[in-house]
Amino acid sequence: MHANLANCFCVLNAALLSITGLASIGGSYQVLAEEGASGHYQPGSLCSRINKIPPSKSVNIFVDLNEYEGKTDAGLTVPVAGLAVADVNVNDQSYSLNVFWNPGVELKGGWQYAMAISLPYRSIDVSASPTKLDSGSRQSDKDSGVGDIMITPLILSYPISEYWQSELHFNIYSPTGSFDVGKLANVGKNYWTFSPVAWLQYIEPVTGQEFTLSGGIDWNTKNDDTDYQTGTQLYVDSTVIQYVPLLWGFTGIGLSGYWYQQISDDSGSGAVEGGFRGKSVGLGPVVSYQSKWSGRRVRAELKWINELEVANRPDGDFISLKFSTQF
Repeated sequence: MHANLANCFCVLNAALLSITGLASIGGSYQVLAEEGASGHYQPGSLCSRINKIPPSKSVNIFVDLNEYEGKTDAGLTVPVAGLAVADVNVNDQSYSLNVFWNPGVELKGGWQYAMAISLPYRSIDVSASPTKLDSGSRQSDKDSGVGDIMITPLILSYPISEYWQSELHFNIYSPTGSFDVGKLANVGKNYWTFSPVAWLQYIEPVTGQEFTLSGGIDWNTKNDDTDYQTGTQLYVDSTVIQYVPLLWGFTGIGLSGYWYQQISDDSGSGAVEGGFRGKSVGLGPVVSYQSKWSGRRVRAELKWINELEVANRPDGDFISLKFSTQF
């Protein structure tokens, strides 16, 4: 068992070091955000047992309902779809149907293969003030519809031991959501994002303890409509939960947090604010539930993340509610 632990920690360590090393080519670690002050990654959304692939041949379906509400610091100029605005308030609601498929294929060395797809519907409401260089009153805008679909063609999982599990995900965000230059609110980003993520999870069923750690990086293509190249982003999510037998299953309570840093500058003629690197750190409580209904495994999770430190991004709160079942 110790040998398996050491081998897998080496795999995860190598994956995370490779991610960090490749990303650092794009720029140095300085706290200077993306176009619209947000990217495809929703801070604090990844580290959940529900996001884990099924352990055997099966299909896992989960619904993710989340809402983010925040505002930028007074005086911060934000580039949004070809506009330059300030004092931005945003309310972003997303409803996603997620399907994970494990075909039961075991690869050499004990690795398992799976794939996934996430189909989001977004409703976004944005208000902002023109910059001092412009004239006019405060503006508001709304948009709703299918957002940018996330495809995960490759998920690899490896059981380190009885209690430890590792995973590697490769996510691709496609620009399927609508985007119009000159609008404050758009449900799509109008660029592709390629996002490898490494996972490590510990589950102790006897004592009811659960620990999840994930680290990832987002590489983005250019938004050709605004000639804006969003920089590379690095992030780490973590969740700790203690379960007890309750409500015909197991109910857990714990903490979830994240660290996010943009590590290369924005560029292109649309990047009127220069590098505009974003940074944020958040922490909050999480409540989880798991049981079996009619022989099917079901899970639910409620999470609230409060942003504690923010630079060049809105400062606010993220609420997530997830339900999953296995077929």
